[in-house]
Amino acid sequence: MKVSMSAKAFRLLLAGAFAASVTVLPISGGFAAGETLGAKCTNEGESTGTFSTSLVCAKNSAGRLVWTKVKLSASNLKPVNALRAPRGSIEFWHWRAEDKAWFDKIIADFETLNPGVKISQVISNSVDYQATGIQKARTNKKAALFTTFRGAQFNTAATTDFYTDLTNEQFTKRNVIKSMMGAGQYQGKQLGIPYQSLFNNPIYNIEIFKKEGWKLPKKFSEWISYCKTAKAAGYTPMAWMGGFRAQAGQIINSALMNTASTDALLASRITAIDTGKEPITTAWFKEMAEKYAELRDAGCFPANPTGVTEAAGNALFATGKAPILPTGSFSMGGIVTLEPKMSGNMGITGMNWTEDVNARYTGITNNTFILGVNKNAGKTEQQIARAFMSYLLTGPVATYYANSSKQHVTVLDVSYTDVNLRNTSSIMSERLVLAPRFQFLNIGVRDALEDALIAIVGGTSVDKALTDGAAVIKTKV
Repeated sequence: MKVSMSAKAFRLLLAGAFAASVTVLPISGGFAAGETLGAKCTNEGESTGTFSTSLVCAKNSAGRLVWTKVKLSASNLKPVNALRAPRGSIEFWHWRAEDKAWFDKIIADFETLNPGVKISQVISNSVDYQATGIQKARTNKKAALFTTFRGAQFNTAATTDFYTDLTNEQFTKRNVIKSMMGAGQYQGKQLGIPYQSLFNNPIYNIEIFKKEGWKLPKKFSEWISYCKTAKAAGYTPMAWMGGFRAQAGQIINSALMNTASTDALLASRITAIDTGKEPITTAWFKEMAEKYAELRDAGCFPANPTGVTEAAGNALFATGKAPILPTGSFSMGGIVTLEPKMSGNMGITGMNWTEDVNARYTGITNNTFILGVNKNAGKTEQQIARAFMSYLLTGPVATYYANSSKQHVTVLDVSYTDVNLRNTSSIMSERLVLAPRFQFLNIGVRDALEDALIAIVGGTSVDKALTDGAAVIKTKV
């Protein structure tokens, strides 16, 4: 379903690849006034949608900002229809229990279109899925369609010959946004298709910020000032969940994003820690860790921060006791379920840990929920999985999934009708980096260093927390 709306409603950009990465509400029947090929525009990276006719505001050869044709897919051709599936049954393995109802509906429709096909969801919680999901699916010939997290789990599946190569599939070339596919690539092959575009940035309560007259912080000192102001006004500045590492650790993406002058330098630093070549007591990491202490001392976190569960943190935000939830766009669905009045009242903002408002990056993006076809499944099962994946990657189906699950997606021809997706799509006008947290491929190392940072928030000195964490990491490498 398309909706008519001016493209001015969205200003979307994925840094470094704006001409091929924007995901915005498509426009029915053309562009808004003035948004025509070659016409002047003012916001570099702003896009008019995700259709083959979409334009992007970009500099021409003379350095002037004009509306320019944008190539979103690998082919610049219109998306293809879903493949037909042979009779048979498969399992779809994933960890998003909250999406079960939406996938049930999608599966039912697919089965109606493909008589004789049966697809069953096999769902684990995210912790169990990361620990054993791939191992269990590998030996199950019915587990033909599976998902992986970006980073360590995808890397494990890719390096152990678990994936069917999807590089030459027409739906890979024509139905997805090319620049969002990196998380599913390995050694030049497209092994998986990331389905979700997440934004690991703080969510804020629009109503509270308006009522209090606060401006969104743009640099680290302004975050410190915000925390002090919000605390003095009786709020818990950030609903941070120190008792649940999976969400407490999201903030490290913002902490890491501007710690190096280049992406290559950051990657090399992360790899050095990940492989045990450098300890977390190293100067650059310690400097970052000291900012956790500054945030702590400014009162940014809840009382007893290391004991706050995910449920407690979400409740703080949903009930208006905390104006900011420092997790990401993926939390919105749960917040609305907890408190329906929050629908339409959530914005998103980047969290810059430097004093440079023109820092290289101001926000985080992450392409995950990577769909893959199990190479060990039977031939018929693989055909069904490939067909169902192609169905998930069509505009109408992805539109239904996105607006139902409250997740931005990587698929072309998607219309975001959900108010929360529209409100938070503004983050894409920021200068975004692919979430660096997931460059740590050794989960034991990442858990240990995040535990050290959590300990700092809980009151442990920076030196002690990092020294203790470094000792634990030695046992994990």
